[in-house]
Amino acid sequence: MRIALFCHNYPPHPGGLEVMAQNLARGLARAHDVVLVSSGWEGAHGKSLEGGVIVHRIPAIHLTERFGVPYPVLLGPGLHSALKAAASADVLHAHGALYPSSMLAAWTSARSQKPLVLTEHVGFVTYRRALLNAVQRAAWIAIGDRIVRRARIVNALNTRVQGWLQARFPELAVRYVGNGVDTALFRPRATWERAAIRRRLGLPADEVLALFVARASEKKNLDAVLDIPRQDHHLVVCGARRDLRLPGVTDLGLVPYARMPDLFGCVDVMVHASAGEGLPLAVQEAIASGLPVALLWDEGYAGWISREAVMACDSLAEVDAAVRRLTASAESRAVLSARARAWAEHKWSWNETVAQYESLYREALSRTDEPCRKIA
Repeated sequence: MRIALFCHNYPPHPGGLEVMAQNLARGLARAHDVVLVSSGWEGAHGKSLEGGVIVHRIPAIHLTERFGVPYPVLLGPGLHSALKAAASADVLHAHGALYPSSMLAAWTSARSQKPLVLTEHVGFVTYRRALLNAVQRAAWIAIGDRIVRRARIVNALNTRVQGWLQARFPELAVRYVGNGVDTALFRPRATWERAAIRRRLGLPADEVLALFVARASEKKNLDAVLDIPRQDHHLVVCGARRDLRLPGVTDLGLVPYARMPDLFGCVDVMVHASAGEGLPLAVQEAIASGLPVALLWDEGYAGWISREAVMACDSLAEVDAAVRRLTASAESRAVLSARARAWAEHKWSWNETVAQYESLYREALSRTDEPCRKIA
């Protein structure tokens, strides 16, 4: 098949969606011709061949990044040739119903009469600021609803998002495909290796390290994590340029993705307090690395991970208690670490995820009914 992928951001822009899109694209490229259209970031733009994928990075305006909301507007040199390349594909696949990149995918699908597959990652995210919620509601009405109905197949990244879409669009047959993890790359490390990585990264050698990984966004709840007393642990933060200077905290800023397996391998606990997520790839990678994870639970995670594989928390107060328990007890960490690694090894595979998307593409190509109608 010839497959065109559209995502609003792509590496080197940091983030889990970016890594997911890259892993999927490279997995597909082992057997198919893959072109990917995304925004440029910090000087990375133009056409390139990466991991068997032809990547078109279009110059873009990233005004909303400062507010923790990634919403690049693609415009400038290269857009016409990128869309021409996408139109020559057999099937188009867009990530996120609200983004300008998905609008371009829907437009290209309509003009070229090629089927569109849509993966929705988060659905509706409730923020603390009423203005953001109002803008999001308006965006779903003006943009999201139209793109969902343009797609021949709609896929959700977790069961909560799947249920939300199904309720909003009762005529649709919303699918669910979760992300895989490279369990050979993300794996537990030996004691000597952990010590060497800590030295290399400039992390405390003898303290219990709790890791927070997230881009800068209100919904990531970093403030709540920073409020957790650090008597029994040292907090390591990465994922954005924050320049934190606090006692008991090391801010690594933006860590290249290639170094994340080492970072996961040398810490003791992960704390993930974000709300309104699909299932963050960083959480899956931490679990595969054998890390016990204090996780703010989302009902949508249940389709892809058991509450028993993490320390599931139903509130930020429970996250606080879970971090204290895990950082104070090596025995609790060891039990949860073994359980987490076993889950990842038995349940998560990028090869299986790629195969499921290939099946969706073949179905989209074989169907001639109205976009997204349920199959009788």
